[in-house]
Amino acid sequence: MTEKKFKILVTEKVGQSGLDLLKEAPDVDLEINMTLTHEQLLEGLADVDGILTRSGTSMTSEEIEAAPKLKVIGRAGVGVDNINISEATRRGIIVVNAPTGNTLAATELTMANMLAMIRKVPQAHNSIHKGEWKRSLFTGMQLHGKKLLIIGLGRIGSQIAKRCRAFGMDVYAYDPYISNIKAESLKVTLLKDLPEALSFADVVTIHTPLNTETKNMFSREMLAKLKQGAYLINCARGGIVDEKAVTEAIREGHIAGFATDVYAKEPLTPDHPFLAKDIADKVVVTPHIGANTFEAQLEVSKIAAENMLAVLRGKPYLYAVNLPFMIQNLSDDQKKYLELSEKIGKLSAKLAEAYGSAVRSIDITYRGSVFGDDTPLGPNQYRPYTIAMLKGLLEVSQGEEISYMLAPISAKDRGIDISEQFGEHSTYNNLIEITLETDQKPIQIAGTITEEGKQRIVRINDDWIDFVPEGRLILFRNYDRPGVIGNVGSILVETGVNIASFALRRKDIDDGFAFAVLQVDDDVTPQLLQKLSALENVIWAISVDLREQI
Repeated sequence: MTEKKFKILVTEKVGQSGLDLLKEAPDVDLEINMTLTHEQLLEGLADVDGILTRSGTSMTSEEIEAAPKLKVIGRAGVGVDNINISEATRRGIIVVNAPTGNTLAATELTMANMLAMIRKVPQAHNSIHKGEWKRSLFTGMQLHGKKLLIIGLGRIGSQIAKRCRAFGMDVYAYDPYISNIKAESLKVTLLKDLPEALSFADVVTIHTPLNTETKNMFSREMLAKLKQGAYLINCARGGIVDEKAVTEAIREGHIAGFATDVYAKEPLTPDHPFLAKDIADKVVVTPHIGANTFEAQLEVSKIAAENMLAVLRGKPYLYAVNLPFMIQNLSDDQKKYLELSEKIGKLSAKLAEAYGSAVRSIDITYRGSVFGDDTPLGPNQYRPYTIAMLKGLLEVSQGEEISYMLAPISAKDRGIDISEQFGEHSTYNNLIEITLETDQKPIQIAGTITEEGKQRIVRINDDWIDFVPEGRLILFRNYDRPGVIGNVGSILVETGVNIASFALRRKDIDDGFAFAVLQVDDDVTPQLLQKLSALENVIWAISVDLREQI
């Protein structure tokens, strides 16, 4: 009897290396069709076990509904905006992508744009095509001996650091989520104050995700902090820089040059600020080609195909955007602790940010029967709750592209040590305790779920406090003196922010400190946090948005 084969459908042009893997697999029936209409796609999905796409094939709830046998969706690239992750998860379908396949391509494009901008290569090229020979117009700057500031020392930022050190540059980095140990391993000087770092850097290159913290990060005010005559590069994400503000800074002569591969809205229209003729000699623009190398396209195709095969064959795999196999095997109580763990991770990242320190290690203690040894293990043999906590922790700095599968890998890349242990329950039947060692001081958080099924945070550092980790939260630490709460309330009234609940704790009267958590109904702006932090007797204030859930 012939063994049943897995049917895999490829609907877009992907690297040949991935196709070769699928073609040569003895247990795969491969169909390649890049001209399917929507109706034909729905019909073709009826008996498909896996589908390999790029960004041009939508896998919405309609397409997923039409694929009752579908087990895996492969994305030959990073973004998964064209895939309904929630619907796939509900149906137990694994979604895999290839987040590491274009790292070197993006790194090398950044270097290319840096050199092209500083040495005025595109402008010199165009000049010759006009029949000119005006060498004096294209006097550039050497990289050797110049100060480089890398904003975001992740995979790509780390590769940039290595290459720029080879050019003889003095390399600095700003990344509040990277430990000193990680920076030292790259021979990079880690800086804690971004405006100060901008004030002396000759070249600044951006390598952060686009999220609520980084959107319009380079506003007119932040651009003004740049050293006069500095060069700025953005090959990360559109929307991190205020495009009109950058254009004006170039016109005013504050920025000597700007290079970018990404834009807030793509493709560009003819009236885009970066295409203005009066700044053409100081701007290098490329059409989002960071991943466009033959090698990168081959690599992302290979990674996606390898992991699709692993999913179908029931073998270990990497780079799943979701983990339905794990969630499906958890009890209802365990699913609640999974959600709580991700929230604890987000709180941990924000508290580390408050102390101005990156996480170096994480020690997690699980207490209670709900965390028994029969709990399914996730990738890297971590408990699901550990993975969810890492996802929440890293999502604050790296954005939503951090998946469950990628979180442990990204933590390892950042030099974060992780340990798990189990202990006996005491006051609470089940409890998650987390201790984060940072460059400055340890941070402790404990959380539980009540018998009524309510999530609670019951400890932050030495403060045994009780609050529900939901919605928009403001946390602040203060000297325990009269008037602090009243002043905080006054600022919230002035800014139109309503308080939904309030929790306050002080260790003891002689301690001299207090800690408070406010749940509010309205968005918390950076300006509001600045006002709260500037209050007399307030040591620090942070906010965290926990409205999104697993």
